[in-house]
Amino acid sequence: MTKENGSRAEDPRLPSLVRRLASDERGAVLALVALMSIVILGLTGAVIDLGLGYVSKAQLSRAVDAGVLAGARNLRAGTGTARSQALALAETNGVSAQSGASLDVGFGRNAEGEDTVWMTATRAMPTFFIKVMGIDELDVGSRATAAVPPVDLVLVIDQSGSLGTVGAWDDLQNAARDFVDHFDDGLDQMGLVSFNTRATERHLISHNFTNSIKGDILAMNSTGWTNYGEGLRLAHDQITSPAVRQRSTKVVVFFTDGRPTAFRGQIGGQDRIMAIRQTNPVSLLGGYYDDPDGLPSDSNGSYGGCQGAAHCAAWTEQAAPPIHAVSADIIAHQNGRDRANDIRNEDVFLYTIGLGDPGADPAYTPNHALMQELANVDGVANPNQPFGRYYFAPDATELRAVFNQLAQDLLVRLSQ
Repeated sequence: MTKENGSRAEDPRLPSLVRRLASDERGAVLALVALMSIVILGLTGAVIDLGLGYVSKAQLSRAVDAGVLAGARNLRAGTGTARSQALALAETNGVSAQSGASLDVGFGRNAEGEDTVWMTATRAMPTFFIKVMGIDELDVGSRATAAVPPVDLVLVIDQSGSLGTVGAWDDLQNAARDFVDHFDDGLDQMGLVSFNTRATERHLISHNFTNSIKGDILAMNSTGWTNYGEGLRLAHDQITSPAVRQRSTKVVVFFTDGRPTAFRGQIGGQDRIMAIRQTNPVSLLGGYYDDPDGLPSDSNGSYGGCQGAAHCAAWTEQAAPPIHAVSADIIAHQNGRDRANDIRNEDVFLYTIGLGDPGADPAYTPNHALMQELANVDGVANPNQPFGRYYFAPDATELRAVFNQLAQDLLVRLSQ
């Protein structure tokens, strides 16, 4: 509409139209805000519910991880024990049937041929916010598998004559046979080496060892000198043989009741074994054996050369004869050290056990410092090699307890 002076007259309907448009716009914004609020609340609720589900899954994961490790540690005691221990550890971590979880434990074997323990845990967790979306609960679960650590072990037993002389031989046989029972015929492998003047491979490392090794131990006799080096040399040969598994824990267990009194080497230009006759106050050379590998394992062969003499002119080892027996004693000890070092260099744990009366003549008891050195206790021999342990039984009646303690310590160490 136009006024007479030519200006456009204001439409009286315009204010109400503007007000109506503004009202419609506010209504649309409010509707949009309401819709967005529902979406945001829904997303927030979903995040909260899913977060609670994540926390619940983390708890299940901790429980099954602890459970399978407990099961693996106890599988040597049978699947029943392994299952009960796995469930007990899961419950300790807050997961059990009483807490609303469903648990299952099983056993198998992986591609490497190792026995395994697996465990699953599931739980239905009620939702709070996403229930409006028709989701009343979330199913959370976790599964874990642990390989049972297999052991490849060589048991090295001193069968020298002093054990029979002091009446300790039967105690040693019983303790060693009990020790073998701690390990599993199918899971583990074990070999047996004995040593006196010479060393003998009684049982090559393998599965299904229990009856054979226990029978070998029972059939052995106590006789002869004490040749550390040869016993450890054959142990090294076994623990590095093709039969030993790459992924196994490799162990040598070495027992003796005294100090080395024999060694093998070039004596008089020939491969021989030299015996050192322990007397007080000084060791004397007993004589040498011409055929080390032909010596009997369970009886004392005859030696020749400088039998009963304080010096042995026929023995030439880095020095011109005559050589006092103290030099032979040093060589015998060093042979043991060298062979033990060879073993540890292969990433093998070396455990040592000594038997003897602490109050007796030192010549007839183990050298504790040497035994700790052989085992590399706390890295005393080489901090870059595996740390073993040394166990001492002051009396033969304590041998069974000492061997059992070593077995338990070893199996616990495997589970860590």
